[in-house]
Amino acid sequence: MKKYFKHIIIALIVLITAGVIIIPKLISTKENKPPANTQDGRNAPVLADGFIVNTVNAENSIRTIGTIVSNEEVELRSELSKKITGIYFKEGSNVSKGQLLFKLDDSELSAQLNKLLIEEELAVKNLERESALMEKSLTTQQEYDILVNTLDKIRADIELVEIQLSKTDITAPFSGIIGFKKVSIGSYATPSVVLATIQDIGKVKLDFTIPEKYVSEFSKGQKITFTIDGSPDAFEGIVTAYEPKVENNTRSLTVRAVCTNSGRKLLPGTFANVTLNLHELENAIFIPSQALIPKLKGQDVYILKSGFAKLVNVETGKRTEENIQITSGLNSGDTILTTNILRLRPDAKVIIQEIK
Repeated sequence: MKKYFKHIIIALIVLITAGVIIIPKLISTKENKPPANTQDGRNAPVLADGFIVNTVNAENSIRTIGTIVSNEEVELRSELSKKITGIYFKEGSNVSKGQLLFKLDDSELSAQLNKLLIEEELAVKNLERESALMEKSLTTQQEYDILVNTLDKIRADIELVEIQLSKTDITAPFSGIIGFKKVSIGSYATPSVVLATIQDIGKVKLDFTIPEKYVSEFSKGQKITFTIDGSPDAFEGIVTAYEPKVENNTRSLTVRAVCTNSGRKLLPGTFANVTLNLHELENAIFIPSQALIPKLKGQDVYILKSGFAKLVNVETGKRTEENIQITSGLNSGDTILTTNILRLRPDAKVIIQEIK
C-alpha cells in the first residue's frame, strides 16, 4: 500500500513540474504570435519628405585657396665683399627708388682711382709729346702706338674702379617698405649675406589654383573675389596671368590675380579664400545633398513613383554648401525622397510627410 502511494506522489510531482515549465511557454507563444492580418515590418510604409525637382539658372563659381604675395620683393645683398660703414634707413619705413640704404667701405677703391687718375694725366702728357715728335718724324709709329694703348688701358681701369665704387652705395631698386636690417655698421658684407628686404605692397598679387576641367572657362581680365581670416571685408582682383601648363601631380593650373591694397590690409603670405565666377549655369537641376546615396560606382537617389520608392542612378556636377547639381538621371517634375534614406528599399511603399 505504501508503495502504491509512493508512485502516486512521484507522478503528481512530475505533472506539477511539467505544468510550471510548459504552460508559461504556451501562453508566451500565443501572445507573441502575430495576428493573421498584420503586415510584416519590412513591408510597412516608410515616412519620408519629398523634394520636387525643377530647373534654375545658377551662378557657376569655383572656390579655392590662394596665397597673397607682394607686387615686388627683393633681398638686398652686396656685390662686393666690404665692411659696412653706414646704414641710412629706419626699419619698417617707406623707401624711395634710388634712396641710399647702405654704404660700404670705399677707401681702398678711392685710393686706386686717385692713382689711376694721376697715371692718366701723365699718359696724356706723354702721348702729346710723342704726337709732336711724330709730326717731325722724330719717333716711330710703334712708340706712338704703345703710348696710345697705355692710355686706353689706364682709362679702362678707371672705368672699372668707378663701377666698383658705385657698388659701395647700396640703394633701393624700387619704392616700397623695407623690413628689418640683418646687419650692423662694422659688419662684413658679402654677396651671400642678406642685408634687408624691400617689398612693394601698394598692390599685391594673389596666386591660386583651379582644376584643369575649368581651364577653358576663364580668361585674363576676369574678376575674382576673396576674403582673408581676421577681416570682414571682401576684396576684388583681376586675373592677369596663368602658368602655361597644368601641374602633373595635382592636375591643376596656377592662376595669378592683381588687386589694389589701399590701407595695406593685405599682407604677403596671407591665405585667401578665393571665388572665381565662371559662366552662368542655365536650366540646371540642384537637389539637397542629403538625398544623394554614394556607392562604389556612381551615386543614386530615390524618386517617388506611384507611391513607391524607385532607385535611380545619377551623375553630379557642382556642389554648394547644401545642394548638389545633377547633370544626368533626373528630370524637372520628378519627386525625390530626402529623409529616412537608410530605411528605404527599392519598391518600398512611401508616405510623404512634407514636400518642398
